[in-house]
Amino acid sequence: MARSAWSAMDFGIHGRIAPTSVAGLLGAAILAGAIPRSACGAEGPDVTLPESDPRNPASSAVISDPPAPERGATDMFSSWQASVAQVRATQPNWSSPLVTTTGLLEQRLRFDVSRQHAGNGTDSTVLDGGKGLDLIVNETTEIQIAAVPYFTRSGVSGTGRTQKGAVMPLSGFGDWPFFRIEKRLFSSPASDGNYVITALLQIQAPSGNERLTNDAWLYQPTLAFGKGWGAFDIQGTLGGGIPASRASVIGYQVQTNIALQYNVLKVFWPELEVNWTYYANGQRGGLNQVYLTPGVVVGRFILPNGMKFTFGVGYQAAITPTYIPKPLTPAFDHAWLFTTRLNF
Repeated sequence: MARSAWSAMDFGIHGRIAPTSVAGLLGAAILAGAIPRSACGAEGPDVTLPESDPRNPASSAVISDPPAPERGATDMFSSWQASVAQVRATQPNWSSPLVTTTGLLEQRLRFDVSRQHAGNGTDSTVLDGGKGLDLIVNETTEIQIAAVPYFTRSGVSGTGRTQKGAVMPLSGFGDWPFFRIEKRLFSSPASDGNYVITALLQIQAPSGNERLTNDAWLYQPTLAFGKGWGAFDIQGTLGGGIPASRASVIGYQVQTNIALQYNVLKVFWPELEVNWTYYANGQRGGLNQVYLTPGVVVGRFILPNGMKFTFGVGYQAAITPTYIPKPLTPAFDHAWLFTTRLNF
């Protein structure tokens, strides 16, 4: 999912929390039907009988070979890896952009860090930002189990004896985008059409502390797409943020991201992204927020045991609107972005 263009810390509000049954049922349905089958045979293990006693003919029996080592878990993992390799072979071989969510199915661990400077003078460090473990569970489906983002924000002193306008420092966990499911609808490798179209749904729980929560469940349906021409590709998303409650404050959002990439010397992926959010209602109703994000992703470098490592850096700058102090818009003025990915 694209990096959210609004921050829970701007609202400072409370409300009802929707039930968690939606996420639980969705996760159970996916995992029940998506785990790949083991490559092991259905026959039971061999049994070794005791050697026959020549003095006792009744003890004569056919002696089997020693039992083969248990290979159930090994064979299952090998079968899963073979399935993952087949999935990757049926889609383009692009790099995932820094901000824009790729429509490609990936199996990896991803950890991101951002350093944001807001127009009110505060600086925030965000660890992880909703990234985590991506798993390919069948030929067209990926799930993501994300880590909880952690925020550290500096404060700003105010004026006068009452410190009017002061912003207090804070640190703690934000709302948790704990689960995402991707369903790849169409794809073709570079040797054919070089494109992908994928539907996504991410669910965010209101688990943040008092100053870092929206106090509402958030659902983010998204359509991701991409098309490549040789070393050049375009990847994009079109989606929205739908709060389960407090919509009059949080607001419904339309989110669009476009990333332009060019592959140089196989491992360098310089890129330029445009990240746009429109607030249909709520505190920022009618406002547009636009970021421009140049950067570069480097990888994938082959490691032992078939693993691959990728890293990247970018600079995100707000283009519009002009700074609005309350509600804070844009959510931040500029930010440095860092990403690491370990594919397996």
